Amino acid sequence: MNNHLKRAISLLGKTLGILGLAFVLYKLSQEYTLDSFLQQLTFVYHSLPLLFLLNAVSTLLGIYAWHIMLLNYAKTPFSYKTSYYYFAKTEIAKYLPGNIFHFVGRQALASQIGITQAQMAKISLLFSLLLLASTIITSTLFAFLSADIPLYILTLMGLSCMIIVIISVYIYPSFPLKEKLTMNTLLSLSVALQGLMIGIIIAIQSDHISAGVFFECISIYILSWLIGFITPGASGGLGIREGTFIAIATFLHLSVSSDVIVFSVLLVRFINILIDIVMYLSTLVLKNNIKGLEV
Repeated sequence: MNNHLKRAISLLGKTLGILGLAFVLYKLSQEYTLDSFLQQLTFVYHSLPLLFLLNAVSTLLGIYAWHIMLLNYAKTPFSYKTSYYYFAKTEIAKYLPGNIFHFVGRQALASQIGITQAQMAKISLLFSLLLLASTIITSTLFAFLSADIPLYILTLMGLSCMIIVIISVYIYPSFPLKEKLTMNTLLSLSVALQGLMIGIIIAIQSDHISAGVFFECISIYILSWLIGFITPGASGGLGIREGTFIAIATFLHLSVSSDVIVFSVLLVRFINILIDIVMYLSTLVLKNNIKGLEV
């Protein structure tokens, strides 16, 4: 990638991320003091093990989908552990220099498994497209389970879902349809677990939350996750994902108090970052346990 273009993309993403983060911090300052924020944390601490588990399973499912794609192009079979190593090692790069650039680090895996650099770039692109498709489909499904999202938005989401399904079937015709469907299923489950996390956090803090509002929270978060993911150069979508969720929730008049919304998106982000760090540290152990691995 051209260095000037790379810097421009990185600057744009980071600028958007900083603006989003400033918005989130502004909302946080309106709703909480440090003491009240820590007190809010005590309401959900008992659910933290479940939330960490959901996040970890979500990530492992995503890696397995990537592993399936790699096996289709590799000259010889290799273990899931190898795919995990490179995914976990490079995932941290989405925070620095930012989104999309973590795919660059995965190019190093190509020579290890007999894949050309061009094929590896194609794999990264197809993986992103399938993740995009899975996210839109999953967000749409949860939106239809909610009773509070306006009909015109549901219509637009439904049309987008149909278009993306058709595109998913016909892109990369040489790649087996069965495996594309398997990957879409795995990625859909992965992003659904991310949405389920925030649904659980909000439900714990609310005295009463209807099934419709619960599903609406999941749908909004998955859509916000997607916007954070596709913003190039943004540090893991930091600020963008959270700001988008708050903005959409406000626009749709989500029946959840704003303090609960702000706290929930921040807690999910904390869990995401911690899991990414733990996975990265785990690669230091795996480094010496994968035969023929070059770093």
